[in-house]
Order: sequence, then C-alpha cells, then structure tokens
Amino acid sequence: MSAFPSRRIVSFTVTMSGVIVGRSELEGREPASRVVRGRFRPGLGYDLAQPVFALYDGARSDAAALARYRKAREALRLQLTDAAGTPVSFRELHIRPNADAKPGATEYVIEIESDDPLIWNAPTSS
Repeated sequence: MSAFPSRRIVSFTVTMSGVIVGRSELEGREPASRVVRGRFRPGLGYDLAQPVFALYDGARSDAAALARYRKAREALRLQLTDAAGTPVSFRELHIRPNADAKPGATEYVIEIESDDPLIWNAPTSS
C-alpha cells in the first residue's frame, strides 16, 4: 500500500437534455486564461451536437458567424457535470476535431472557459 493517498482523476460529462454528448478528464489547465482542455470522448448525443460545433470551426474570427454559433450552442442547453453529477458553470465550451490526430483518426478536443472551483480543484493526470 502506498504511503501517499491516491487522487482519483475526475471525469467531466457534457449532456444535452439528459443525453450524454461526451466525457473528458480536462487534463490541460491554463490558470491565467481560466481555460481547461482535454481529450473528448463522444457519447451518443454527440452526433446531434456536432453540427453546432462545426459552426465554431468555420467561424474563425467572423463576429457574425461566432454569434450564430453561440446562439445555436445555447439552444442545445448543454450541461457540464463532474463525476458526482454536480453541475459545473462555464462561460465557453467548444468541441473540435483534434488537429494533432493521426491522419484518418477521429479524435476530439474540448475547451472550457470557467472559474468554477469544481474544475480547478479537480485532480489531473499531470
């Protein structure tokens, strides 16, 4: 038995009307910008939300396109929860294809901007 207490990595879940969109451990942290990111594992509901997140990739720096994306994303009424099912507040939430994925691989990244202590106090693998 280890002399150090183990810290279980926390998985966060994105849902839409009770349907799981996907999960992530949010292993990357940028405290200065209040952004967390991680590998995103899609759930059954991701196919319904994916067209909205594709709007974000297409918007780039176009203010009108970003506004359409945010309006469409808000209409999804996404909820982020920790492993215990406790809601986590966020300002921004984006899911996009992983640009660093191997050719032909389908991998996603989630980025969340939040001040919620449930994210910032959660243990990570790093």
